[in-house]
Amino acid sequence: MEQGSILLDRLGDPGFARKMMTVAQQGKKAEVDQLIHSIGLKVPVITKFTPSGVIFELSTQATQQAPMSCCTLSVSMKWGT
Repeated sequence: MEQGSILLDRLGDPGFARKMMTVAQQGKKAEVDQLIHSIGLKVPVITKFTPSGVIFELSTQATQQAPMSCCTLSVSMKWGT
């Protein structure tokens, strides 16, 4: 949840959100992934996007004590009306 909060805080920045929207609408997956990577999250993030929005899936990392990921948090960002 902490990592999700970090993502939401960054998406709350109008300049960052505008960049994200622009590159996602243009279908530039590498640039979307680079923007997400620039946030510095410590969990894996899978991005799926269309011209109308982006879905970010944050998953817990497997560890030696817990070899399987237990949880996934999905954050949807939609622009327009």
